[in-house]
Amino acid sequence: MAIPVLPESAPFSGPQRAWLNGFFAGLLGIDGSANGSAPSGHGSNGHAPAAAPAEEDYPWHDPALKLDERLKLADGKPFERVLMAAMAQLDCGACGYVCKSYSEAIARGEDTDLSKCSPGGKETSKKLKELLAARKALPVVEANGHHPGTNGVAAKPSVNGTSGTNGTGGAHGPYDRKNPFLAPLLECQKLTSGGSQKDVRFVSFSLRGSGLTYEVGDALGLMPENDPELVEAVLKAMGARGDELVPAPTGPHVHAYDALAKHFVITKVSERLAALLADSASDPSESGTLKTLVQDDVEGVPAAWDVLDLLEQFPSARAPVADMVAALAPLQPRLYSISSSLKAHPDEVHLTVGVVRYTQGSRVRKGVASNFVTETLRTRQKAGVFVHHSPGFRVPASGDVPIIMVGPGTGIAPFRAFLQERAATGATGKNWLFFGDQRRDTDFLYRYELEGYQNSGVLTRFGTAFSRDQTEKVYVQNRMLENAAELWDWLQNGAHFYVCGDARRMALDVDHALHAIVAQQGGLSADDAKEYVRKLSKEKRYQRDVY
Repeated sequence: MAIPVLPESAPFSGPQRAWLNGFFAGLLGIDGSANGSAPSGHGSNGHAPAAAPAEEDYPWHDPALKLDERLKLADGKPFERVLMAAMAQLDCGACGYVCKSYSEAIARGEDTDLSKCSPGGKETSKKLKELLAARKALPVVEANGHHPGTNGVAAKPSVNGTSGTNGTGGAHGPYDRKNPFLAPLLECQKLTSGGSQKDVRFVSFSLRGSGLTYEVGDALGLMPENDPELVEAVLKAMGARGDELVPAPTGPHVHAYDALAKHFVITKVSERLAALLADSASDPSESGTLKTLVQDDVEGVPAAWDVLDLLEQFPSARAPVADMVAALAPLQPRLYSISSSLKAHPDEVHLTVGVVRYTQGSRVRKGVASNFVTETLRTRQKAGVFVHHSPGFRVPASGDVPIIMVGPGTGIAPFRAFLQERAATGATGKNWLFFGDQRRDTDFLYRYELEGYQNSGVLTRFGTAFSRDQTEKVYVQNRMLENAAELWDWLQNGAHFYVCGDARRMALDVDHALHAIVAQQGGLSADDAKEYVRKLSKEKRYQRDVY
């Protein structure tokens, strides 16, 4: 039997590919030494690398499916694929992983937090535990929540450019997730204007001296820090001063303030913290309520609560500060689609950041990463960054190939980079962009830059959809359908089709519109249209960056 191995184009690092290849070989009961060598990610076992499967070959991708439906579709598949199905494989970036590497980290015990994925919560966390227990894959975990001999999470840099763990992180390359580069903030400018219901920022960092490179379509990993005001409030609620020594995720002890600011999640309540407080509450009624919440596999602790909510709701539930901090989940990096081309902006990387900010109860709640980069961080201060390569989201190798891009809202990010790249390289292929948002006057991101590309001829077609500028809402998928005949003609002439943005609504609606156009314009049945789109995906002509 040939040993299946992942090709080098698979979205994993070399060590990840090597581990996964061994993992698959183990699942299949294959002894890699039978061919004189262990399985590797470079075809060294004597067999040609297997072709990477298309994403659409796995129907559990559909985020609309319920957990039990996803698992039913994945029944009989390799264990790692079942883990992906349980987590919906959305690749949302919110946990700092893509789902493929997140499932790998769980499988080998490098990550023990089973509730990071977007569809997560109690239901998914419970099912993941059952799957792992059934496979006897639960690792030996030390008290700090990490597998012995692994770091678990990279050191978090502080805004003054020093490492949050030991002062040395990010000091030397090569830079990656576990050794981020401390990049100075160059600029943070608002893209939306007065009257907009959104706050979207253009953010740029310097990569000078890092040696980091990226291709358009890649993402930037950002090491965030928590809101200082929330950190102070949590410390006060814990009864802590902030100078207590507490364990950090990577081992060395740090002051409690630094731990809460740079190392641990305080915007969500971990099950471990809730259980710890349930056992520590001096008020029996509070203890009973907390235990009920922890044991409830359906509801659990309200998902909207942060650590401060929990502490305020249960004032008698307190444990030693070091224990409470250690019970928190490690703070993870966030992934942002890169909005620039190195050919147009050497030594820089640009992001398009939607600021998360809303009121709940009596407090304003803020997104961790978006608040850090747009409010806490100041110009020339540094943040830890690394490049997350996305080989499955690339402009065509040939500049002659036409491309169609659908990117409403902050989904415009990679397509700004695509246009910069195509302009810088003198690509002759036609470019068609669909962009949408709420209002033209307040939410037209990168308006003058995009109109400049249109005027210069780089942007061949430019369709906009501003949903609230008229009585009947109009979205990018409506513009696609209005231009169905021409869009079909582009596809028939080899165009690549790209989508970036919200996975749960927009990307699904665009996908449905694409199927409808193919069926209508191609005179195909629903099944034949589905097969046509599937073929586009397998040929890498239908690529998505959704979150």
